[in-house]
Amino acid sequence: MKKNVVIAQSGGPTAVINNSVRGAVDTLMKSGKIGSVYGARMGILGVLHEELLDISGQDPAEIALLERTPSAGVCGSCRYKIKSEEDLDRIIGIFKAHNIGYFFYCGGNDSMDTADKVSVLAQKSGLDVIGTGIVKTIDNDVGGNLQTDGTFAVCDHNPGYGSTARSTAMNILEANEENKASCTSDPVLVISVMGRKIGFIPAAARLADPERNMPLILVLPEAFNKTDPRESLDYITARVNEHLKESGRCIIVVGEGVNLGDLDILRDSFGHEQFSASGRGVEQVIANYLNGLDRKDEKGRAHSRLAVRGIARSERPGTRQRRESSTLSATDLKEAYEVGSFAADIALSGATGFMSTIIRKPGSGYGVSYDKVALSVVANADRKVPDAWIAHNRVDVSDDYIRWAMPLIGGPLPRFAHFKPVFAGKKCGEYTPSGYR
Repeated sequence: MKKNVVIAQSGGPTAVINNSVRGAVDTLMKSGKIGSVYGARMGILGVLHEELLDISGQDPAEIALLERTPSAGVCGSCRYKIKSEEDLDRIIGIFKAHNIGYFFYCGGNDSMDTADKVSVLAQKSGLDVIGTGIVKTIDNDVGGNLQTDGTFAVCDHNPGYGSTARSTAMNILEANEENKASCTSDPVLVISVMGRKIGFIPAAARLADPERNMPLILVLPEAFNKTDPRESLDYITARVNEHLKESGRCIIVVGEGVNLGDLDILRDSFGHEQFSASGRGVEQVIANYLNGLDRKDEKGRAHSRLAVRGIARSERPGTRQRRESSTLSATDLKEAYEVGSFAADIALSGATGFMSTIIRKPGSGYGVSYDKVALSVVANADRKVPDAWIAHNRVDVSDDYIRWAMPLIGGPLPRFAHFKPVFAGKKCGEYTPSGYR
């Protein structure tokens, strides 16, 4: 009797996560080696609850639509950490009952830990189950260190990051137009982005302006989390005022996990900070500090720290960064499918305890290959933005980062209108608006 398959998703979703599932499902079903393909409803919880959605029994047209279906709503996800032998025994019991021979877990480093535990326990229990990981995370933190050839070891980049990077760059392009329009009243715009304490997403803002023409500041956790929060706020303020004196405006992109003081945060079952549910956001902390809300006078009037008139505004784009289908990266979409398909090939070959991974080919052109890495190598490992990619002024990234990241966003960004500064000749005397006197 042919063995059946369980595929599950874990952690935060991405815009291309379903295409990885589609890649695995397509390859498995074409192989003729498996029985049914089940999707665990809400990640590993779906296995524990015995809620197995029959994917192979769906209309092929619906499976094909996974390519352009963002987030993980079709099968669901979870942030459940296996902590007991009882849970593991339940999983093995479910696998036995449903003749499961293959288990795929799509997620980040914590998900790879879960996949590794299930794979190891299955082998110890004498159960013929092949456990395979499918890499996914917008944070881009699964993989090894930066190598001398400019690529990352183990896994060069993670499916999901390219689309989030493109979404971030697009947001900054649009925010720059707004900031230009409204800078007489609110010259500073502070935008927070996701990524926990890893700065690959705020770094992606630089892809909107690789020539550095915008008055743009990037605040990455790696550049500021070793300094006192007040010192960091003073340093950021000084850099903002440099832009204000030169350009009259400034955009700040800050990673949600930058240490700027107590944010009243919540944590998930893995112990990770859930910044999107925090009592305060880093964007609010910076805007409040720039606006001087901490030094109001007896009449309740703030004393701004900005070098020009006006205020700092803030925004938190939220989880749209990881689900937005309108800014999908074509590169990310293709690679997500291939990673899922290659994971299926690994499992069908009989190898267990591996994750499918992306290896970048060194050189000036962009190309990748697919390989496997032991789940134990990537389980619970966090990769951060290399120190070599953080600019000397601490509020930017290097050209090496731009060269590495630009191919991942899947093609050029749109170009907006730009008028030459050609004005009619002045015929009247200088005038200061009365409100500015």
